[in-house]
Amino acid sequence: MKSLIPTILMLFCANAFAQERPNVLFIIVDDLNDMPLHPEGKPHVPTPNFDRLAARGVSFTNAHCNDPICAPSRSSMLTGLYPQTSSLYWFEDYRQNAILSKSVTLTEHLATNGYGVYSVGKIYHGNQDPKGFYVDRGPDGNIGPWPWDGRKQTRRGLIPHSQQMFFYADDADPDMDYKWEHTFGPLTMIPEYKADPARGIPGYRGWRLSGKPWRYKSDDDRDAMPDETNAAFAANVLKQKHADKPFAMFTGFSRTHTPLYAPQKYFDKFQLNDIEVPKAYMKGDLEDCAPSLANTSLYAFRRYQMLFKHKGRPQLYKKWLQAYMACVAFIDDQVGTVLDALEASPHADNTVVFLTSDHGFHVGGKEAIYKQTLWDSGTRIPFIVAGLDGMPKGAVCHQPISLIDVYPTLIDICGLPKDPHAGRSNYPLDGHSIKPLVLKPDRKWTGPEVAITALPGKDHSQHRQHIGTLYPHFSVRAKDWRYSLTSDGQEELYRYPSDPNEFTNLAGKPEHADIKAKLRKQLISLRDGNAWKEFKSFPSDKLAAFELLAEVKGAAAFKLGETVVAEVDSAKWAPVRIRVAGKRSQVWLNNRVASDEVYKSEFSASPLTSSSKSLRNIRIRKL
Repeated sequence: MKSLIPTILMLFCANAFAQERPNVLFIIVDDLNDMPLHPEGKPHVPTPNFDRLAARGVSFTNAHCNDPICAPSRSSMLTGLYPQTSSLYWFEDYRQNAILSKSVTLTEHLATNGYGVYSVGKIYHGNQDPKGFYVDRGPDGNIGPWPWDGRKQTRRGLIPHSQQMFFYADDADPDMDYKWEHTFGPLTMIPEYKADPARGIPGYRGWRLSGKPWRYKSDDDRDAMPDETNAAFAANVLKQKHADKPFAMFTGFSRTHTPLYAPQKYFDKFQLNDIEVPKAYMKGDLEDCAPSLANTSLYAFRRYQMLFKHKGRPQLYKKWLQAYMACVAFIDDQVGTVLDALEASPHADNTVVFLTSDHGFHVGGKEAIYKQTLWDSGTRIPFIVAGLDGMPKGAVCHQPISLIDVYPTLIDICGLPKDPHAGRSNYPLDGHSIKPLVLKPDRKWTGPEVAITALPGKDHSQHRQHIGTLYPHFSVRAKDWRYSLTSDGQEELYRYPSDPNEFTNLAGKPEHADIKAKLRKQLISLRDGNAWKEFKSFPSDKLAAFELLAEVKGAAAFKLGETVVAEVDSAKWAPVRIRVAGKRSQVWLNNRVASDEVYKSEFSASPLTSSSKSLRNIRIRKL
């Protein structure tokens, strides 16, 4: 009997600890901008379910993504490491990244520390979920249903609507990428591709989903859309008993990702004649922007331009805006399904709820339609926390935060080990817990004053070229200001109390030099981190992954062990940057890419040496 007492006590303590820790409901919506915050000067979309959650908790009105692109945003949030820490800025698979592949994801950390983790829909990008850690995994994310033209290669979708092929006419934009992404309309707009034997098109009428027919007769007589299926899955998990351990239910909704198809009833909520297009969406205000950020040949600007090139089709832009608003309303209903299930469940009083998006989305502001910008419409997201014991209700917090803070916040709330990457990638988390702000929104926060967002430069939108990751731009959002610094030194500065639409770039105004200098310093600090060491002469430390900054004159070769990882040559003193991680070596000379090489195997810890006698201002940080 005595031998059983310690075991019984241990089980009792473990069960008591499990009961003390709250459950987690984490909801993330794809491509959802700040419309649920009902900002002034933007189209108003009633979102009663977002609102009722906000009434139960704290809305963070100045929350931002850390990269306004799906894959890097989610990879950063779910590993707790900035894009500039991992060098993952684009659509790469985080499991192939030298740093993130060795890191512990948020869902893994919860699962290995006493939580039953469930997931449905799009949480990680591209279905890259570490699935072995789930108690149950529902359907993946899906942005269907789709039109179909009858060909085998298009049976799963990714083609535009048959009634909107005029978008790609010769006098519009025939070379536009991702043609499937631009079409929109109610589900009553049944697609029909006519047979065209000369082009090898068999033809088909109707919607398809996951390679199968998707039935639609009316809003009340149809198959469920993927987000409706996923909401039902999450609701079912919430209804279950979870007596042995707390649970974490990760729920991902694919709308408002394009193409913007939704049931007719959501379009009916927003009659075209009642939609007032904000002046900010029609104003040509790109003239004083940084040229690298306002290059109108890029995808977001081309999508906007495309809607105005069809003079025989009036109100086309307004119809697109109606479709986005309809999809926001549709998603609000799916959130309602999940919240209804939670409130009716036995877990209503012991579940912390997070509701957010992976990044913002332009719907006309800055003459853009898309994500992938460093303006507020591209970075600002809804972020609501509710259900934490002791928190206020119906409160707002204006402190700038970002998705990088999700991981440490859940560690804090759920009582998880604080250094999840120890023994794996060994990286400390980049974010800070916002639990203190959740409990007292007006308190002084120990985190940074600003939220930072990174954006790959160059042609960062088209043809899946990753070269832009070699030229990242950065922006920081303060309470009243935004400061952006491009990879080639261009700047933007906006003051929101007097210019909420970012019409006037103040970066060149002498009277704002002090605030610009302060924000620039904060940006560089968050961009570069604090792990740098300065050297007067070149060190020979053993390194496996590192970043080096210096100035060089003449020819120089840099070796890691016996392998040459960089070769540069400059007649004058010029800045050099070398980044080596995993199998990859990237080299910049005078702020231009000198080389980008992938080797056969990962580098192991070896002495770093240089052949140059003319190096100065040497700084190195281990990765």
